[in-house]
Amino acid sequence: MEIESLTYISKIVGQGVYPVPMAARLLRVSPAKVKAWVYGIGGEAVLTPELDAEGGQEALSFVNLIEVLFLSDLRGHGVSLQSIRAMLARAKQVLELEHPFAMQSFHTDGKAIWMETANETGDRGLVDLTDGNGAMLDVLERFFRKSVSFDLASGHANVWRPSADQPRIVLDPTRRFGRPIDNATGVPADVLAEALKAEGGDVARVAAIWEVDPEAVEQAAEFELQFSRRLAA
Repeated sequence: MEIESLTYISKIVGQGVYPVPMAARLLRVSPAKVKAWVYGIGGEAVLTPELDAEGGQEALSFVNLIEVLFLSDLRGHGVSLQSIRAMLARAKQVLELEHPFAMQSFHTDGKAIWMETANETGDRGLVDLTDGNGAMLDVLERFFRKSVSFDLASGHANVWRPSADQPRIVLDPTRRFGRPIDNATGVPADVLAEALKAEGGDVARVAAIWEVDPEAVEQAAEFELQFSRRLAA
């Protein structure tokens, strides 16, 4: 069992690992949708999972997490899953990428793919996004790229800031297995939040103990509070 666990850990190093319930709370998407979109549970999958289910539990890699983040944005604009599948297939073919939604080139140079898919499918959601020289599409992409950073060399998404209200809190698959951390120090957000509870809300003391900025403690506590509320909802 220990050997199997070590093998699994070696596979996920640098990829991040997010069990479906955790991914759903981070993404603010229902677990059922996450399972359906990534694993095809209850329907045909849209995306390709990078991680095998461990112990019967499905989990997303960081790449899958970013893909679902963008897919959710598209669905929020009324784009059908059929059109999203068509666009993904076209992007994979043209850009020669397995996970285009998590690659910078798709989000900076892929407008032609959007336009072609809108013309081919006639999907009202896509047509609205690409109409008027893609003005709404530009807004969508700028909003997405504001929270997601890409590696300059590989073009892969490498950092996600899940909340604009707590910009210090990031997810980086190469740090702490991708769990939410304070970007400047790498201290996990939940560790700082729990320390603040243990110290009776004394921000300055927690900051001194963990050698972080007081703002890091405050943002971590706020982030974890919101995360917990989504868990309870």
